[in-house]
Amino acid sequence: MKTLFAFACVFLVSTLSLWSQNVSMATVGPKITGKAADFTWKQGDKTISLSEFGKNKVIFLNFWGTWCGPCRKEIPDIIALQKEFPSTEFVIVGIALERDQDPVATVKNFMKKNNMDYQMVIGNQDITDAFGGITAVPTTFIIGKDFSVADKLIGLRSKEEFVASVKKAIAK
Repeated sequence: MKTLFAFACVFLVSTLSLWSQNVSMATVGPKITGKAADFTWKQGDKTISLSEFGKNKVIFLNFWGTWCGPCRKEIPDIIALQKEFPSTEFVIVGIALERDQDPVATVKNFMKKNNMDYQMVIGNQDITDAFGGITAVPTTFIIGKDFSVADKLIGLRSKEEFVASVKKAIAK
């Protein structure tokens, strides 16, 4: 897995609405026991952290790859989750683990083609390590409103499984 990310030195972050802007660097914050790893990215002149982006919300954090069949199969269900839960309670962040030489272009094109309109990060070894090592994709973390990891789902999951996990985290 380490060689998978050998080309990556930093996180590159972008959203569908920012495709025309430069992709910025992001950094992983220190690990805090009992909490999800935090990271930051730039949107324009503003630095945003995962904890700020998802403040008082349940965060659906999905590690995936454009090259991964099960990941691609989950995408319509992930998109549907945005309609299922109000944005005041729930956000989605994808972390793409890409294998090619131009991961930003690959992910941008893939997101546009698949109508993916949620926050996206191009990951590297630092982010996978910060989340305890990602040994398989898709892997999804459900992060509670208190920024603790409420659930870790490894492998292809159904929309119903996602909904149940998110509802449980929202109810806490």
